[in-house]
Amino acid sequence: MKLYEFEGKQLLNNAGIPVPQGFTADSVMAAVLGCETLGYPVVVKAQVLRGGRGKAGGICFAESESDLTLCAESLLKMKIKTEKVEMLYIEKKLSIRYEYYTGITLEPRSGLPLLILSPRGGIDIEAIAREYPEELFKKELTSLKPYRLHNMIDMVQKTGLKGRELLQTARIVLSLIHCYFLNEALTAEINPLVIDNNGKVIAADAKFEIDDASLFRNKTINQFKRADTQTDPLEIAANNADVSYVQLNHGDIGVISGGAGLGMATVDMILALGGLPANFLDLGGDSTRQKTAASLRIVLQTPGVKSVLVNIFGGTNNCETIALGISDVIDELCPSQRIVVKMRGHSQDEGWALLEERGIPVIKFGTTEDAVREVL
Repeated sequence: MKLYEFEGKQLLNNAGIPVPQGFTADSVMAAVLGCETLGYPVVVKAQVLRGGRGKAGGICFAESESDLTLCAESLLKMKIKTEKVEMLYIEKKLSIRYEYYTGITLEPRSGLPLLILSPRGGIDIEAIAREYPEELFKKELTSLKPYRLHNMIDMVQKTGLKGRELLQTARIVLSLIHCYFLNEALTAEINPLVIDNNGKVIAADAKFEIDDASLFRNKTINQFKRADTQTDPLEIAANNADVSYVQLNHGDIGVISGGAGLGMATVDMILALGGLPANFLDLGGDSTRQKTAASLRIVLQTPGVKSVLVNIFGGTNNCETIALGISDVIDELCPSQRIVVKMRGHSQDEGWALLEERGIPVIKFGTTEDAVREVL
């Protein structure tokens, strides 16, 4: 579950991390009325669940009520990628002296949370890693280890901070770690972490993604439920179909797998052979004809998809059942995208026959590499 910035900042505030004073508004009038109390100047931010908001023009500044009216009107008419802006978050404008980056995300090789710090805040972490790798400082975390302030001071010192600002930042990093584990997050990011002209350290932005499997026990996160109109329609469809779906940027090869590990291996193989995956979709181990059909419809609707690779190792899934779901979509939609299926396991011969009747290339005994090469 991805959180909006204002929701993430509520988690930070609950953890004792300083955030700017602000409020949400879903109309121009609400924005104007709120600023009568908050005052000017302010920063007005479109609330969307996707990244790239700043580059898309989803943030603006207002020095007066007339500025605010124009800004709010413009943002509330926007779509950022496929997501319509329904909510604004309006904060007091900060006097920024320095911008830092701090965040925690899962490290795929170790499976452990990875704490990252950098003095290069305000830009994407991918850009920092690419352009300034020597200024990324990392530390693997485990919830079993009691982290203390001196551990964080040692790490924050690497960024060049000193004195009171060093101590403030170390306390914020320690609080972010506690916040990450308390809320069972997959990602918790503050970018930028700002030092203002008075030497105060403040979280100017917040990005959180929470583990869906923990939602039933997280009372705070459950208060953040939003209407379907405020989330991506493909993610809603995936949720309704009970499949794991993640849209990736700029890809043109759709991916459906029977298992998360096989799905990740497929995505890696596509990249290794020079292709670009458009998504990750895992059917899981209990795929029905209907679930398979719903999944293929979702992938075919994913922006940019020109071909689809279905990679199934039967296991607890029935290959004939999966082939029936694929066949239903082909018969119904006659998709223009090319579909390649690598599938074996229980009832594989029956499944292969169904797909071959429809002219679908089937990789029967080859590897994932063979299937990717067939797609490419």
